[in-house]
Amino acid sequence: MREWFVLMLLISIPLAGNVSADDESDPLSDAGINIVALRNDSLDKNQDGVTDAIRVVIVLNSTSGQANLRLNLIGEHSGFTVFEEMLMSFENQENASLTYDSWATGEHDLTLEISDGEGRLLKSIDIGLFDLSPSLAIPHVDLQLVGSEIMQTGDSCEIKRNFVDETGPRWGYAGTRSITGTPFTVLDSEDVLDCSNWPAGVYDVEETYQNGLGQTAIDTMQLLIVNRPPPSFSIEVTGSDELVGSPCTIEHVAAASENHQDFEKSWDITPAIAPIGNTSKIDCSNWASGVYKILLTVTNDEEIRTTDGEMLIRIPSEDSNIPDDQPPVLSNGEDTEASKSGIWGILLLSFVCGLAVFLIMVRSPIDDEIGLAPLSSPIEPDAEGLPTHLDESGILWRKHEDESLDWWDTSTMSWKRW
Repeated sequence: MREWFVLMLLISIPLAGNVSADDESDPLSDAGINIVALRNDSLDKNQDGVTDAIRVVIVLNSTSGQANLRLNLIGEHSGFTVFEEMLMSFENQENASLTYDSWATGEHDLTLEISDGEGRLLKSIDIGLFDLSPSLAIPHVDLQLVGSEIMQTGDSCEIKRNFVDETGPRWGYAGTRSITGTPFTVLDSEDVLDCSNWPAGVYDVEETYQNGLGQTAIDTMQLLIVNRPPPSFSIEVTGSDELVGSPCTIEHVAAASENHQDFEKSWDITPAIAPIGNTSKIDCSNWASGVYKILLTVTNDEEIRTTDGEMLIRIPSEDSNIPDDQPPVLSNGEDTEASKSGIWGILLLSFVCGLAVFLIMVRSPIDDEIGLAPLSSPIEPDAEGLPTHLDESGILWRKHEDESLDWWDTSTMSWKRW
């Protein structure tokens, strides 16, 4: 019995060896590719004393002529997977080097995969687990104001959008930038915002960024813009109360702290003269004599305006060679020529008025009797049954039951209370 057991054991040994050899068959070796050498090197790219990259070097040998391979160095961290890919085409022996740059702080699990030209996996090699710091610039946004924190409308103002992300685009996980708090729409391509044309207000500007690896960056800033005050200026007039032809200027003078060079200046002069353009100085030396009302309206870039005014008096020149297109008209009595039509009109009006007076005063005898009778006889006042008395002065009195008296006013023909 024991002999049979030993015999069966000896027979089963080669069978077990054949099964193990089948399980350990290597697709890479079957493709005629052998790994001659494999190593990995820790790197400190930014030279801060901490490992931030892993370089994998592999030497391959082909025993079947031309070989076309694809190498993938795979890194996994926090649930995200990134790839470093390389294509190889060689005969006999060739070496390859792939570098994995860390994109975040923490443990990164690296794997090297070797595939054929058609993408079939030939071998997967565990490189190891590494504790790394970032070697690439992680996402960062920074809003930088070029100007003061409190500005007036129209002041020079810029907001620079400083941005960097080397990790997302490196692995194909580029994210999107968004900015809020601006009065106008901002495109991602605008790296500098012109805020000089923003209306007055308080602005809380915020920019955020997030890439496909879950990395985020945010920055905020506050900007206050207040309305610019109306333009402040004065009007300087020289030559007022001077003769026509003498030096005369009207000039707009901005306040010491203001620049009105680009502001619109609108002149309104009464009586009207030739149109005046957008200018700060007017020559009035040859204006006609008279009194002028001068109004100037200055409008800034924000359509805020101020109006001011002055008076100008120009006196007629004694020099007949000085032109005076509209001198004042003075009446010199006998030197003024009268119109003949006016004289005839006055004579006709006098005749008509005289005839009317004559007709009124000429009356018939009957009219005289009717008209003069009331005037020749005094009017007897009505005492209304009350006792009357005529005193020595000729004033008529009447007495009421309560002993009060009235006197007769001949000028108004009425009783007056005493």
